[in-house]
Amino acid sequence: MFYKEKGFYISLICGIVCLAAFGFICMRVFSDGGDSDNMTVAQETQEPVATEVPSATFQPETEETTGDNVTSDTKKKTPKPKATPKAKTTMKSKKVSAEDRLHFDQETGLLWPVDGDILIEYSADKVVFFPTLSQFKTNPALIIGSKVGESVKSSANGVVKSIEKNDETGTTVTVAIGDDFKIVYGQLKDLAVSKGDEVSEGQVIGKIAKPTKYYSVEGANLYYQVKQKGETVNPLVLLR
Repeated sequence: MFYKEKGFYISLICGIVCLAAFGFICMRVFSDGGDSDNMTVAQETQEPVATEVPSATFQPETEETTGDNVTSDTKKKTPKPKATPKAKTTMKSKKVSAEDRLHFDQETGLLWPVDGDILIEYSADKVVFFPTLSQFKTNPALIIGSKVGESVKSSANGVVKSIEKNDETGTTVTVAIGDDFKIVYGQLKDLAVSKGDEVSEGQVIGKIAKPTKYYSVEGANLYYQVKQKGETVNPLVLLR
């Protein structure tokens, strides 16, 4: 009886242990399934999180950054303002010629170019007689008698404007003396001046030559003419 009761209790305990183990196993199984379901549901219901992508810094395209790949349509050049031309303030200085520096003082007058008698007077308004030509005509100059080889002096400071030769007055020198006055010396030879030379009062400009055929009867002489602004002037008014 005792062994029967003891076996009963042993069997009861083993059964309880088995039930407890079975229950524990079932609980673990159900527990693991619930967690996996919960995890699946959580994974399915979880909203995707947006990943923030760093934005690139915008840089405007220029000729230096775009390079050769950029077409001409996309290259925009900023128009440069046109420079305002500066007014020219530099003035060229006018060169003063030797003739411009001259001044003829009419009150001081002119130096006699040679010593001699007046063979034919100045006469611009009426005719006078010319012995060689044997005729009367006006005379725009003084015909002053002299000797061949006699020195001819400049009547005033001046500049030699021209040296010419013609049939009537032979070798002829024209000298500008300032204030639009000029003196013409004719019947010369052995000139001591050239065109463009500056001469001073009393300076020898040449010598008396043999008279031309227009003055063969009158003999050796100096053709002496004074002009103001191209018009003849009576030399006797200015000679001192």
